[in-house]
Amino acid sequence: MSRALAALALLAVFIAPVIAPIAFAEQKPVTITIGALLPLTGDLSDYGARQKATLEVAIQDMNKYLAEHHAWFRLALAVEDTATQPDQAVQKFNALVARGIKFIIGPMSSAEAKKVKDLATQQNVLLISPSSTADELAIPGDNLYRFCSPNSVEADALVKLMQDLGIKGIVLIVRADTWGEDLKKAIMENAEKAGIEYKPALEYNPESPNFGAIASQAKTYVDDLAKKYGKPHVAVVVLAFKEAVQLMTEAANYKTLRDVLWIGSDATAKLASISQDPVVRQFAKETLFINPLYSPAATENQRKIAEKVKAMIGDVPDAYSYAGYDAVVAIALALMKAPPDIRNNPDKLVDFVKQQLDNGLTMSDEFAKLSATGKFPLSKAGDRATADFDWWIVYDFNNKWDWYLVGKYYGLNQTNKWYKINGVTYPELVKQKFGGAVATTTQAPQTTTQQQTTTQPATTQAPATTQQTTTTKKGGSNTGLIVGAVIVIIIVIIGAALALRKK
Repeated sequence: MSRALAALALLAVFIAPVIAPIAFAEQKPVTITIGALLPLTGDLSDYGARQKATLEVAIQDMNKYLAEHHAWFRLALAVEDTATQPDQAVQKFNALVARGIKFIIGPMSSAEAKKVKDLATQQNVLLISPSSTADELAIPGDNLYRFCSPNSVEADALVKLMQDLGIKGIVLIVRADTWGEDLKKAIMENAEKAGIEYKPALEYNPESPNFGAIASQAKTYVDDLAKKYGKPHVAVVVLAFKEAVQLMTEAANYKTLRDVLWIGSDATAKLASISQDPVVRQFAKETLFINPLYSPAATENQRKIAEKVKAMIGDVPDAYSYAGYDAVVAIALALMKAPPDIRNNPDKLVDFVKQQLDNGLTMSDEFAKLSATGKFPLSKAGDRATADFDWWIVYDFNNKWDWYLVGKYYGLNQTNKWYKINGVTYPELVKQKFGGAVATTTQAPQTTTQQQTTTQPATTQAPATTQQTTTTKKGGSNTGLIVGAVIVIIIVIIGAALALRKK
């Protein structure tokens, strides 16, 4: 019996060194790098800085989640500056793809997205734009998904605003690019249905705009419409990026242009360059320059994300930043479901993530729990299907110049609700300034200002050199099973030893 016992002990000595490394070895998750094509410089640089910081927070948050769930991968971020230039967006896209990156957030402008989307489909790279809105890019089956609503939805909001404010004639000043042309077309179609007259659009080349001539012609158009309808019923509609500052500087020279309402778009909403320029902000106040900005559903996650981003760059995310955050969440959740047999095949992973998005991933409870904007449906073209918009103006309430939230457009029932600031609603301001009859729909009084703060470049993160590389982070979902097997073996050995001793 002592020999049998010794044999069992010897067996345990030999088995232990073999099993122990298997049981307690840490599986090393691969790193999947998500690329980002962002306008860190150029006309949309205000948005680019906030987007970059928010994506960095998203990567941190999701890596914590992935570690807690022992996922087979972790995420890294590689950011490239497109300078808001379509040709540079192509160059930076190619640079990311050359590094093996198959998932990219961006580009932000529709002109950039249009230039890149065919390349992405050809090379099977998934693009999720947080802010491209041109309707012409809503194409089912391609590799461009958009976590914001298309221009047709924003056009609905803009024309509803015009109707509520009694506008009967408009002058359109339009950036001549994919986004501007697309939104202009949607506004004209809606305005015509609503019986609102529009003059021939004043278009400009963003590379070499002649805003002096544009402002002069706009003055002539406004005079014509004012003779027909009266100034209270005329508005100038500006579809521009950051160059709106130059346009408004020129327009400030014309009293006629200061005496009518000005309406902007999502591309000029909350621009610091407008609220901080003394001449331009005064012009914006005089014209009650109002801008819609896509407004996702508020969630508890938004507050936490905003705190982290503000700690990084001194600014809070905008709606498109949250859409970028959600893109990271969607990619991560989809990849977690990928079966083991495709995890080493980048093209199959892209196809799998697309399939998950098409099958309603953004409407899942887990996505709602982790995302910044909650559940939302995607259209057949892969775009956000519904949207609300906040209304923002530049004003000096209580002698403090800032962007102020004055109302909200609800897309489902196409209605506007207005908030009271210092006891007055935006339609009441319009009536006080320009006169005329204004339809008002007010909500409970609010004094929240939700200020625009200065944007600062975020610290650059060192990008990973490959799409999938090994890391030293802990993980592995099989460890528990192996440890259990070791315990069973040890129990069997001890049981056999006790049985021999009894004999």
